[in-house]
Amino acid sequence: LTSPFFPPMERIQRIAGHLDARPAAATQCDGKIGKVAVIVDGARTPFVKSFGGLMRCDAIALGCAAVKGLIAKTKVDPNQIDQIIMGNVVVNSNAPNLAREIIIDLQLPAKIPGTTVSIACLSGLEAIYQGVCQIEHGDAEMVVAGGSDSLSSGQMSLPRDLTLALGKYSMGGGNKKGVYAGISELFSIAGGPSKWVPKAPAIAERSTGHTMGFHADLMAEINKVERKAQDAFAIRSHANATKAREHIRSEIVPVKTSEGVVKDDNLIRSKINPAKIAKLKPAFRKAELHGTVNAASSSALTDGASAVLIMSEEKAKALGYPTDVVCKAYVKTAVEPYPQLLLAPAVAIPKCLEKAGLTLDDIDVFEIHEAFSAQVLATLKVLESKEFSRVFLGKSEPVGTIPMDKINLCGGSIAIGHPFAATGGRLVTTAANLLRRTGKRYALLSICAAGGIGGVMIIERRSE
Repeated sequence: LTSPFFPPMERIQRIAGHLDARPAAATQCDGKIGKVAVIVDGARTPFVKSFGGLMRCDAIALGCAAVKGLIAKTKVDPNQIDQIIMGNVVVNSNAPNLAREIIIDLQLPAKIPGTTVSIACLSGLEAIYQGVCQIEHGDAEMVVAGGSDSLSSGQMSLPRDLTLALGKYSMGGGNKKGVYAGISELFSIAGGPSKWVPKAPAIAERSTGHTMGFHADLMAEINKVERKAQDAFAIRSHANATKAREHIRSEIVPVKTSEGVVKDDNLIRSKINPAKIAKLKPAFRKAELHGTVNAASSSALTDGASAVLIMSEEKAKALGYPTDVVCKAYVKTAVEPYPQLLLAPAVAIPKCLEKAGLTLDDIDVFEIHEAFSAQVLATLKVLESKEFSRVFLGKSEPVGTIPMDKINLCGGSIAIGHPFAATGGRLVTTAANLLRRTGKRYALLSICAAGGIGGVMIIERRSE
């Protein structure tokens, strides 16, 4: 916290004060009318490295596969679905309401509204929470919520000047001037053809101009997270995913493509050579500039989708579905994007615990999204810091220590993949299944997101 990359203390205090002034989400939903929403089950597609086996499937097709698979898995009657809410980050400008397109393509009842949520990597978890709120506010009895993203299908944008020139020509009566006059105007506004090359989707933060990996590097430097620890955490993610492979497969529904059927995740590595990982060059900053984050300790660009079935407790009981898992609390918060872009979950975790009336020791399972090893390990370190607690939370004591043996027991995003909006549904499904298998009670789910945003949800398995 004393790094020159960190904002001046008075700015930190101003930011922290602003955060403390924000009302965090209440336990379950503010203004609920007495209904309880239960998490019935979840399903997801295989998570596949972008430009691989699912590259021909856009986010709509992947979302259709997840929702169709969930309906088949749970044998729910589509006529009883009141709402479908889906997260989506890499938006198709020709069909921005992904959820409604899924309803149409699957020929589900036309009466079902579709709502699409976009809040970067938090989109899927936010969509699920919105589903919980719809039920607890009495606006729905059954909701399907999740997220879908295809990084392979990201659209490339035209340069701004070319867009302006084409828009002016087509909307400003350019056709009436004749072809040659139109071409002349095009060149005068947009320059020559060399300036018309489409731009690939940016991975960098708009507000800082740096990639998430760059910010993860800064977080590692500021919080003294060593390269060796990052590599070890990445290896652990793959090891845990390998051990839990059969449990993971029980959550996956196959996707039919023009080239066959994709049935399994393809990023999990059962055998890893630590020596090879140690030799990888830093991916975002050179080693002499304190770069430590590498390809192995970063989540890969991934295609995939997830969906979760949520019902009112009364509806689930009437239809014979499990009613044991509920959303106990949910909190979103944010921090200054520069330098510690991915630190917001460290602020949201204690706030969510407070809303749920719990402590870190009460939590049995932690599902922490692994954007980078550095981001997870930095979060764990600041939770143990008195200075962080004082500045960001206004408290004199640190939040506490999260035992490593409670974190991502089925692997995380580094091993499994991270199709942006689909990760929230994966975390909810995996955590709920883990609670049910082990008989444990509480799971805390945490996701960092672009813009300095973070979201945390606590789910509870109750005795039925």
